[in-house]
Amino acid sequence: MSWQGKEAYLREVLSQVKFSYDHEPIYQELTGHLEERVEGYLSEGYEKKEAEERALENFGNPVEIGKALNREHRPLLGWLHFFSSILAGIAMGVLLLALLTLIFAILDSGSGDVPREDVLYRIDVNEKVRMDNRIIYFDEVIVEKNGDLSILYNTLLTRDFGTSGYSFGNIGTILDETGQDYFFSSGSGSIGGILSRGRHTVHGFPEDAEKLIIEYDFYNRYYKVEIPLKEGGL
Repeated sequence: MSWQGKEAYLREVLSQVKFSYDHEPIYQELTGHLEERVEGYLSEGYEKKEAEERALENFGNPVEIGKALNREHRPLLGWLHFFSSILAGIAMGVLLLALLTLIFAILDSGSGDVPREDVLYRIDVNEKVRMDNRIIYFDEVIVEKNGDLSILYNTLLTRDFGTSGYSFGNIGTILDETGQDYFFSSGSGSIGGILSRGRHTVHGFPEDAEKLIIEYDFYNRYYKVEIPLKEGGL
């Protein structure tokens, strides 16, 4: 739509609207309404030029329309909406980053650094415990031929995101079904904000053990996880 007078009419309307960031959507909306009116007059049998003139004449006083729109698009409310949109975008970015961190941590099993030929067996685990503001997900156990046993886990913060999650902290005492405990020998981890990935390794775990027990009993907090062990496919 480019007939003579339309642009001047719309400029007059927009000159009354003080919040400039709303000018473009208002322009597009009014243009759409004018085009609809022109189509209506054309369907009634008017020539194009006359239909365009009638659409402008009957649309209303541009100054009054602009003042009415300005009342709806006040600068203060407009700026509040503008900045709230920016903050919402930032919040969505943070959530997206956290989600991507979660996805990458889940996809990264942490077992890729153990050569296949060194693995005696590997077990997928589906156990979780809650402690304070953390949920610990135990998801894999790797037993190596040299007697090393590694527990792979994720820790998710459910609140107080300003504090970091576990990376290679104390997940508890490691025991077999006889009650023999095995001391923590090494660990690794990655801090991922609300989600972190950890690995806890002990030496000398017997390859014929039937059960792995993870028991935490510190600072008036307790949990116990029992994982049946058996040789399986890699």
